[in-house]
Amino acid sequence: MAEIVDGTGGPVATRRVGLEPTIRTLSATIIIGAATGAVIGGLGGRLAMRILFLTSDDAVKGLTSDDGFEIGRFTLGDTAGLLVVTSLIGVIAALLLLVAWPFVRHLGRATVPMMAVLYGVVGGALMVHTDGVDFTVLEPAALAIALFVAICAGFGAAVAHLVGRAAAADGWPRARRWWLLGPPLLLLLFPPVLVVAVVAAATNHADAVASPDDRRWRTVRAGAVLVMLALFVAGAVDLVRDTATLT
Repeated sequence: MAEIVDGTGGPVATRRVGLEPTIRTLSATIIIGAATGAVIGGLGGRLAMRILFLTSDDAVKGLTSDDGFEIGRFTLGDTAGLLVVTSLIGVIAALLLLVAWPFVRHLGRATVPMMAVLYGVVGGALMVHTDGVDFTVLEPAALAIALFVAICAGFGAAVAHLVGRAAAADGWPRARRWWLLGPPLLLLLFPPVLVVAVVAAATNHADAVASPDDRRWRTVRAGAVLVMLALFVAGAVDLVRDTATLT
């Protein structure tokens, strides 16, 4: 439980902010990340690969994709495995958005399109590469790049919208029982998820208890925005360079 002090050094305000809302939002974000990762990343990725298989030469059939799947062969087992992987990636990616939420929520309606652009560029830069199979054998390369950038952008937009609704003061996690919100927290047993979740909880709780005139927190916000801007620029440069090489 944290007390909120006014920005003038005056008496402590009577309002107190506990950790429970943050934990509820954390659990909701895990649910959102897993579901969105499975649907947009998993099923969307499967659809993209199918489209590229149909637009590519027949010689690609039977080759192993960069994700370890046989191109042209669509089985229930492979799809289930892909959904598990993309769900876990989705959880981490959604938690990263929750880390940034205190610094981007002030954009209002621009938050969702801004996160779509950021995730599309940075995620696309991470996925598009000049070696391997996915972007050198499947054709046309421009379509492959566009499809996977679109998947990343769609994920960013969906997660920003859903996490924003969950993190609101009257968001749905506030009224849900722990039998629903408790199990997703078991993913915190995995170190990568735990690390990002702890940072997300810290930034959101700090934002909740900070006073509007807290200069230190405003400095942290400015630093966070600069970091995101740097990631965007680096991702854009890398994506443009790889696109130019592949096309």
